[in-house]
Amino acid sequence: MRKIFTHYHNLNKVGLWLSILCMVHCLAMPFIITSLPYLSKNTISEKSEFFLIAISACLAVYLLLKDYKNHRNSLPLALLTLALAFNMLGIFIVSNAYETIFNVSGGLLMALAYGLNWYFHKRACHSHQH
Repeated sequence: MRKIFTHYHNLNKVGLWLSILCMVHCLAMPFIITSLPYLSKNTISEKSEFFLIAISACLAVYLLLKDYKNHRNSLPLALLTLALAFNMLGIFIVSNAYETIFNVSGGLLMALAYGLNWYFHKRACHSHQH
């Protein structure tokens, strides 16, 4: 039983680090593109951006909904919804000038949602060791 819980908590950590990686990617990509002109934003940034956001979102929805059943605090889910809205706006709606701002904000909000979820889970969980 302990092995299952350890694996589950590792998924929380993976999700947190994926959202942080997404944020770092969004911050670094403009500098990489301007300093390395042979890289094209159309071939690297959009695909990797969408891939990071999609994986982070799927993992976050799964883990935060699962933990919501335990701690019944909807703040992490609200932050996740806001983060996904920022990311989708950044990818599909806003102009390139504001895309980085929206995607970095989405990554920060998703990392905050994971952090708060972890905090609420630890407070509510009494069935195993952390």
